Amino acid sequence: SISGSTVTGCSADSYGGVVYAWNSGAVSISGSTVSGCSAGDEGGVVYARESESLSIAGIDFINSRAGGSGSVLYLDELRQRSSISDASFTGNTAGDDKTIQTDSPIDWDCRLGSWMPRKGSFFGDFSVPECNLCPAGYFGNTSGLFNSSCSGQCTKGHFCEAGTADPEPCP
Repeated sequence: SISGSTVTGCSADSYGGVVYAWNSGAVSISGSTVSGCSAGDEGGVVYARESESLSIAGIDFINSRAGGSGSVLYLDELRQRSSISDASFTGNTAGDDKTIQTDSPIDWDCRLGSWMPRKGSFFGDFSVPECNLCPAGYFGNTSGLFNSSCSGQCTKGHFCEAGTADPEPCP
């Protein structure tokens, strides 16, 4: 666990510039800032493989990098769902441009009216709870949405701008 810390300039030749967790228990990072960390291959900040889970809350990840994949996170075959809330990812780079690479599900704490995929590749700068807005014509009135269909299409007689949580009646 890392909590209430400022972590700067950590590096690893291959995996996990800050955390290397292979076949380990749960990994938790909270209330911290992590900047300028790197790994030669995967997981500029965290490399977790065949471990329990990952919990991230209240973190700013800034200018970290990986030579291969996952400038911030590389998650592979975790045994339980991971969670990410109140986190920002800014200026991070990887050889394959992926900020996060995961084949393990992530529960994102997104605002209503937004969604994030549960696994796969995540690119560029983004933050949670903003996530991806539900597109115009769709609404998202529950949390845990994982595709752009959100909670569904806007109901007849209502309109839904991008990021709508509850459909508004037409005037």
